[in-house]
Amino acid sequence: MKKNRLSFAATALLAAGAALAAGAARAEDLPQTKARQQLSATHGLSASSLAVLQRANAADQNQVSAALIAKLRPSGAHQSANVAGTLRTTGEQWSLEVLSDGTAAEYRDLAVEARAHSLGRPLSEEMPAAELEHKGRAFIASQLASQIVLGPDEALVALRADYRTEGGQDLATRQISTAVVGNRIVFGRVIGGVPVVGNGSKVILTFTNDGALESFRYDWPSYKVAASQNIVDAAEILTRVQKVNGVRNGVTASTAAVAVPAGGSNVYPLVLTPNTELQALECGYYDPGPYGRKIQSVQPGCTYLTVAHDASGMRQGYAGAVPAGASFAVDAGWLETQILGAR
Repeated sequence: MKKNRLSFAATALLAAGAALAAGAARAEDLPQTKARQQLSATHGLSASSLAVLQRANAADQNQVSAALIAKLRPSGAHQSANVAGTLRTTGEQWSLEVLSDGTAAEYRDLAVEARAHSLGRPLSEEMPAAELEHKGRAFIASQLASQIVLGPDEALVALRADYRTEGGQDLATRQISTAVVGNRIVFGRVIGGVPVVGNGSKVILTFTNDGALESFRYDWPSYKVAASQNIVDAAEILTRVQKVNGVRNGVTASTAAVAVPAGGSNVYPLVLTPNTELQALECGYYDPGPYGRKIQSVQPGCTYLTVAHDASGMRQGYAGAVPAGASFAVDAGWLETQILGAR
């Protein structure tokens, strides 16, 4: 199973006689996610046309906050304040934030977070992805059912398991050790067999090693069909990724077409230019999530992750999304549509 590095924020800790560093994580794409990434590079969206989606009416953030608190913290004092449109509620060692449109929220249990270090386990004893998925689905069903609502022909799917680790060194013996202190499961949404890619339509839950919930965050708007777009093939999608990365890393775009891989166990890394490799591609409905709401509509698109290197060996990573429609709207909040221009 592919393993890579990502950011998974943690608090740095110091213990007597030891030096510790926290913040590293390991991520495991689940088999269905890895298969979808392979298929995206070889077949794109495998559809001749797809709908363009619009986010439906927003929810009332005060009602959402009250409903979540009633489930998560039914007793105990708390206070709320609205800061720049975000409703923040705090109680004794916990916090809840609900964004202005009511479709996204983040919750932290500071007491559970504080004991995560003391529950550290060896890497070989990390919580299995299947167990994490089971715990996540159970929590969503019992605590978030009023917010994580599935529409017709929609499904909640597990995408990835992440593990937060702490590395430490005994200052007397110089022995280095690494422990798992947090276990995270990421869920996404599939609509009519097509995934929502990007940061939108995600539910992310973190558990400590004793199974307690440390935190969650979600973005879960409802969608309505607005129009449809004809979809380009995998070759054109890869060409678009090639072009936008040429602009982003400041090199002249290659005039040679990107060869669509034939398939196999792993098509990545895929060479786009002599100095740029595609590390991952995932096609579906592109929703950038709660912090990318300047994008007006949820169009068919493909998220990408590329790495460029220069003559000295310096490496630079780029992430984004290209539209997948034969004709697409240029969106002020979507850089790649501006680079590629209206079609």
